[in-house]
Amino acid sequence: MRLVRLGVLFDQQIHEGGGYQQGLNAALVVKEINPELVEPVFFTTLPDTVPTLASFGIDAQPLRFSLPQRLIRLARRAISHPSWMILIKRWLGENAFEAFFTRQGIDLLYFLSPTGLAVELERLNYIATIWDFCHRDDPEFPEVRLDWEFEVRERFYHRVLPKATAVLVDAESSRIQACQRYGLDPERVQVMPFAPAPGTRITEDDYEAGFIDIGRNYALSDPYVFYPAQFWAHKNHVYLLRGLQRLAERFGQRVGAIFAGGDKGNLALVKVMAERLGLIERIRFAGFVPNDEMPYLYRQSVALVMPSYFGPTNLPPLEAFALGVPVLYPDKAGLREQVGTAALLMDLQDPDSLATHLNDLLTQPALRQLLVTAGRNRLLELDAIDRKKILERILRDFQARCATWRT
Repeated sequence: MRLVRLGVLFDQQIHEGGGYQQGLNAALVVKEINPELVEPVFFTTLPDTVPTLASFGIDAQPLRFSLPQRLIRLARRAISHPSWMILIKRWLGENAFEAFFTRQGIDLLYFLSPTGLAVELERLNYIATIWDFCHRDDPEFPEVRLDWEFEVRERFYHRVLPKATAVLVDAESSRIQACQRYGLDPERVQVMPFAPAPGTRITEDDYEAGFIDIGRNYALSDPYVFYPAQFWAHKNHVYLLRGLQRLAERFGQRVGAIFAGGDKGNLALVKVMAERLGLIERIRFAGFVPNDEMPYLYRQSVALVMPSYFGPTNLPPLEAFALGVPVLYPDKAGLREQVGTAALLMDLQDPDSLATHLNDLLTQPALRQLLVTAGRNRLLELDAIDRKKILERILRDFQARCATWRT
């Protein structure tokens, strides 16, 4: 049978953290697939990511469209009513987005992240990626409630998922939700778990050779916890601050924090709360952190503390597991399943639970080592899931179906 010419599309900025890293991981898996099955061609909607992708051996073509083409694409996206969409789309002319890939001979387009671009495809088959359904799980948060974000997501899922050749999710709970909420065939929804970013799997020799003294670089003399996350409300930075305050009040332990990530609307509030709680002198706001600094931020911390409401999967716990760092994680459905018994679970309604766990880590070296070992074992369990085989199975099934209508 003919090779599957697979288009692989990046649509995430590098500074968007976990999403970009998971797309990169997935692309690297594609490069490992049997070349007798697939011919991958990589694309990016963001030309400035081309050099970074090249550093990982990924030669990505940037997508460029003229202003008229972009305007027509927006109009096409807005049209959804089946009774008149065909006539109007014909009047708008060529579907420039789809035509670009057709001219490249692409048989199947793999979206590495959730993206509205999939709405533009009419004939071309595609693989969709979905990371969460948090707008349904936690609809109270402004990031899924304001500016019609809830409705936009629902429209996207209803339009894109049923038509996909396959839908990739990162957890079994998401697979169940996709089938129940959007009526998908369970056989078309595959679980492909997240994996740590490539830069976090480093040897001791590499760690020592490139050593960065985090305390000196950030002018921080106190021990610190690390939290790499964008400043969304659901990331719950304020809870971490309250936990540090309670740690000092109850146990006399002075611990700081380093936050890495861009502002998504909640940074000002976090800074105000750090001032109000008397913590600002030992809190550092690192912004976007380059990949080569991340292992040092993790390894020199007391722990990764991630009190996020959204899941079911987040990248930082996996990176912490890979680097031998204890994890404090929410005691919340879906999130619990990601870490298993390899993390200390926090009650998000009670900052004292964070304070107690941190004090235990600071005063019980054996507990720290127990968590480090459990984290590495949990990562081995997740690594045992063969991501390449999952994609190969999807591609072989697609290849067999295509043989019925093409030579």
